[in-house]
Amino acid sequence: MNWSEFKSIPNEYSETVKAIDKRIIGLISERTDITKGKRFFPPKEIVGEWAVEFGLSIPQINGLLHNLAEVSSPTLPIGPGKLLNVLPIMKRAIVNGFEYEITHSMQHEGGSIVYLEIYQSNKSEVTGRIRPQLLLDISGEKEYRVSKNSAGGGGGHAQISFIVTPRLPQSIEELKLRLIPYAPPMERSRNKEFILDKEISFED
Repeated sequence: MNWSEFKSIPNEYSETVKAIDKRIIGLISERTDITKGKRFFPPKEIVGEWAVEFGLSIPQINGLLHNLAEVSSPTLPIGPGKLLNVLPIMKRAIVNGFEYEITHSMQHEGGSIVYLEIYQSNKSEVTGRIRPQLLLDISGEKEYRVSKNSAGGGGGHAQISFIVTPRLPQSIEELKLRLIPYAPPMERSRNKEFILDKEISFED
């Protein structure tokens, strides 16, 4: 077989699933026409009701709605551009035995890369992997678009970086930073994992 030839992969499909897929695509198109590029997102009370009604987790619903609300995800196709400076942030919160620190932002020409560190407070209780189901949310005068950039960690520690556009201002006193529950809708949990999916607000 030549490199230019593609062998079809067996794939299950049915008229029932086809009809559902067609309705989903139609509804997404209709929602896009109505919102006209503006970010529409329901309050967390409604998301909580839907989680119960449809048997999904809040992070999964948030993940789906976030993707629908973002007309275009923040992407830096040719890289973030020249590094201008490093902006210290150092916002900290402790919730349910985990410490969350937004440490700093690498300020580039094309946007910001913001870093989050998560530590388990009592390291003697570490028995599994930390899996944060969280996305950074930024509220201010401008509308900021955020997406996950990278993630890693182990041994009671996790690090996530987020791409933010437009670039954060040098003074972030007027910005509200929080972590919101976020996960791919079809993501499955593994054994021995600490799922971090509670909203975290960073107060001065």
